This record gives sequence, C-alpha cells and structure tokens, in this order.
Amino acid sequence: MQQIKINLFGIGCRVIKGEFEEGIWKRFHATARAIKTPLDEAIFDTSFYESLKMEEYKSLADLGNVFQYNGLMNDAKSLIEIRINNRKKRNIRTNELFNESVLFPVFRTTVCKVENAPLLPNSLLAVEKEMGTITSYKFETGNFSLDKLSFAITTLNINKPGDCVLLTKIEYDGMVLTATPSDTLVTERYCYLG
Repeated sequence: MQQIKINLFGIGCRVIKGEFEEGIWKRFHATARAIKTPLDEAIFDTSFYESLKMEEYKSLADLGNVFQYNGLMNDAKSLIEIRINNRKKRNIRTNELFNESVLFPVFRTTVCKVENAPLLPNSLLAVEKEMGTITSYKFETGNFSLDKLSFAITTLNINKPGDCVLLTKIEYDGMVLTATPSDTLVTERYCYLG
C-alpha cells in the first residue's frame, strides 16, 4: 500500500455567515460592550465567548449557522503538494487548478457558486484569512493515480471587491478525504454586521 499525503500550503480563508434571533443578537451586543470591543471585532476574540457564557456559541466557528466555508485561496503563494511514501511527487500551483483554460482539463474539478444574499438584520458575515499549512490529507491506496483526485472549488461573493475562490474539499476515487488541523498565522479579519 502507498501512503499518500496531500498538503495545502499558502493563503487560506474561512468565511462564516450567521443569522440570529433578536434576543441572542442583543446578548451578543451586550457582551461586546461588556468587554469594551465593537461586536465586529469581538467575535474574533476568545474572551467574547467566555463572557457570553452560551453553550452553543464557544467559538467563531459556532456562528456559521447559514454557511461556513474554509479552504485554500487562489493565490500566487498557494500550492498543493502531493507526497507518496513521504517523497514529493507533484506540486500543483493553484492557478493551474483554478484557471484551467485548456481544451482537455488536466484535473477533475467541480465548481459551486455561493451568492451572498444581502445581510438581514441580526446577522453577520465574518472573513478570516491565514497563511501557512492550510491543511493536510493522509490516506492509503494500492496504486495512486492523479486521475482519481477530484477537487471541489467554491466561489463566494462576499461583499468585497472580487470573489473569494477556495479549494474546499478533495476526494480520491469517490472518497471524501479527512483534513487535519491547520498550522497557520492569521493575516486579516473583518466582519460585516446586518
């Protein structure tokens, strides 16, 4: 059996959209005022969730009740590395994957477009960008073939100039690969409130 490891390096992005009941929204604002931080900044602070004391909201990830996407961005610094038995076999630049303009595609991709509806009252859209090892996938197979890899690409319209295009999922031979936690440094955060 071959041991396969696929590493995603470069610029990653997490996009979270949540909509909340009036009472919860007021509690969010009251908690943000208590820690003397505007709500659009407080949601990125762990002390906000400690002060909030709501079991269902322990981190930023818990706010994504409408949608939540996380993945590797289409950026010049982003790279997909494929290792077989701990030896580097192939590097794929994201522009090869995202911007294929060839007669016969080299990679199997599926594209999902998510249109961002206007923010309703009591809602938020949070974006967090990071740099480093976005994620890794490990699996075993008898004979690895690049043709059996399928890349899921998600295009999000997030109210800022330019869409956010992410590699959100990788499958191998019809099996969704499980991602390991990232090792990154956050480079940018912002939030829109409804």
